Amino acid sequence: MKKYIQIIRPLNLLITFACILLTAHIINKISLTLLPIILVILLLGGFANVINDILDAKIDNENNLDRPIATGLITKKYAILYSSILLLSAICIIFYYNFDILTKFLILFLNLPLILLYTPFFKKIPLVGNLIVSIILSMVFIVTCTYLKSSIFLILPLVILAFLMMIIREIVKDIADIEGDKKFGVNTLPVKYGIEKSFNVIVLFSFLLIIISCSFIIIYNLAYFISLLLLVILPLIYYLYQFNKNKTAIYCIYLAKVLKLITIFGVIVIYLASI
Repeated sequence: MKKYIQIIRPLNLLITFACILLTAHIINKISLTLLPIILVILLLGGFANVINDILDAKIDNENNLDRPIATGLITKKYAILYSSILLLSAICIIFYYNFDILTKFLILFLNLPLILLYTPFFKKIPLVGNLIVSIILSMVFIVTCTYLKSSIFLILPLVILAFLMMIIREIVKDIADIEGDKKFGVNTLPVKYGIEKSFNVIVLFSFLLIIISCSFIIIYNLAYFISLLLLVILPLIYYLYQFNKNKTAIYCIYLAKVLKLITIFGVIVIYLASI
C-alpha cells in the first residue's frame, strides 16, 4: 500500500489541498460543497503523477530517483491500471455532481489534455514544458474558483505567484535531471542551452516574482510584505546566490526541495494576508 501512496506524491497533493482551501477561504466559501472539487483535483493530481512516472521510468532510473516504477516496486501494468482508476473516479465525480459547464471545460478540455500531452510532447520543448506544468498547477486556484462560482480576480495574486514559483522550481528540477534527459533525448532548457543560460532564466523569473509579489502590498497589508520578505524573498535570494556559486545538477536536487518548502511558505504568506 505504501508504494501506491508514494507514487501519487502525497506531499504535492497536500500542498494542492491547502491551495484549494486557501482559495475557498479567500472568497469566503469554505463548506462541505468543496468536497467534490477537492476529490476531483486530488484524483487528477495523483493521475498526473502516476502517468509521469510511467512515461519517465527509464529517465528516473538514470537520474537515480527513488520512484516506485523506476525502482521496480510497481510494475508498469499495475501503474497503468492504478492511473486509469484515478482518472475514471475523477470523471465519475464530475458528472455525478453535475459540475457547471465552465468547470467541466477547464478540467476535461484544458487541464486533462495538458496533463496527457506534457511528458510525451511538451516536456521535450525547451521552456514550454515548464510553462505547461506551471499552468496546470496554477489552474488549481482557477478551477476551484469557477466551481464556487466566484470571480477569478479575487485569487489572481495567488495564480500569478503560484505560476512564477512553479516555473522557477521546474527549471531547477530540469537542471537536476539534465544527465538522464540528455541521454534519452528530452530537449529541456538545460539540455539545449546549458546550466548557465538556464540559471539566467531562473534569475529572470525570480526577479519577476519578487517585483510582482511586492506590488501586491497595495492589495494586502504590511504584515503580508514582512512575511513575504522573511519567508519567500530572502530565502529565494539566498539560495539563488548559493546556486550561482555552485551551478551543478547535484545542488539543484537539493534546491528543488528547498523551493518546494518556499512554495509552502508562499501559501502561508497569502493565508496570513487574507485573515
